Amino acid sequence: MRVAVVVNCLKLGGMERVAVNLADAFSSNGHDSHLIYLKDRPIKVKPQNIGVTLHLFNLKKWVFSTVIGVFWFVVCRTLNVVLKKTFPHFFAYATAIAFHYKLKKLERKIGKFDLIVFRGQGTFGQVWPLKDCRFVFVCESIQNKWLYSKLSKSIFSDLFEGRNVVCVSEGAKDSFVNLTLEHNISCKKILKISNPNDYKRIKNEAMELIVPPFVHPRPYILGLGRLVPLKNFSLLINAYHDLKINDLISQDLVIVGDGKDRGTLEKLVQELNLTDSVFFKGSQTNPFPWYKNADLFVLSSQSEGLGMVLIEALACNTKVVATNCPGGVSEIMKGELVNFLCEQDIDDMAKKIQFALGYKVNCEFEECVNKVLEQFDQDVIVEQYQQSFSL
Repeated sequence: MRVAVVVNCLKLGGMERVAVNLADAFSSNGHDSHLIYLKDRPIKVKPQNIGVTLHLFNLKKWVFSTVIGVFWFVVCRTLNVVLKKTFPHFFAYATAIAFHYKLKKLERKIGKFDLIVFRGQGTFGQVWPLKDCRFVFVCESIQNKWLYSKLSKSIFSDLFEGRNVVCVSEGAKDSFVNLTLEHNISCKKILKISNPNDYKRIKNEAMELIVPPFVHPRPYILGLGRLVPLKNFSLLINAYHDLKINDLISQDLVIVGDGKDRGTLEKLVQELNLTDSVFFKGSQTNPFPWYKNADLFVLSSQSEGLGMVLIEALACNTKVVATNCPGGVSEIMKGELVNFLCEQDIDDMAKKIQFALGYKVNCEFEECVNKVLEQFDQDVIVEQYQQSFSL
């Protein structure tokens, strides 16, 4: 079958890597897989499978190539001054036309797609005026029911009424169902299908060397993700500080990732006199050696759609600690892994970090991890898409 995965861009981010993984997974399972991206930005992540065909649909460029498109852009920017956060929604009347044109042009060349999967609201929000039974909108995170204030019912209805919607965890699905009930939205389908993982590739890439100047010379605890408030890295830094000042920990803290909170977090490290033991390594194209070489991985988020970083860390045979936050974390931290959950509290996280560092992995723990990882294997995920959408 011919399948397209659509994503906004191919920057170095979690959602972008998941989109690439899904395109690779479809190809590995014998489908004619295509990856479509909508913004002409530098490509930081790309498919590993040579069977995946890459396409750029530069929607904004197409819109700006017409006088009416430029005019509509100005109108939408003006509306956004009064109706906050609405620019993408109204501008989608133009970008949807561009997507439809580009899609039909591609399909005349290669044949029709059987399934078109859009990853994230920033992606499907650009095409919502189009109605197509092949479209599947994937919600990656916990929903804010009143994101658009008084316009929330109208905008969410535009986005989701009559759609095929996939949520990446039961927690994300519950959140989405609550949104539909709040705004009286009727979807065609609401399903839970998680994100795919190629464990063979993860293990192979984990064996790669970390190149200078990023290599870390001492044992470390790892935090990895976007440096934004939602990821709550300040909690991790403060918990680490509590352990450090009480001489309960010898490892450094290494943080891999970038974002608007980096300056604030670096200032916090300075204020806590941790500059000799907390290190920011920036974004890394290949995160897996960082997992593999860590003594422990810690997730400190306030919420997670799924918690892919936990899956990746466990796949690299690294112990994990995670906040018991809304979303999909509880679907990963099951069985023996429940013991490594903590509250969003400095003292509780510090205790769980100390516990995890001293924990001796046994057969029961390894069996639990293997059972958890099985449900996120790429072949399982593709099979779920096949069964759910009759491929």
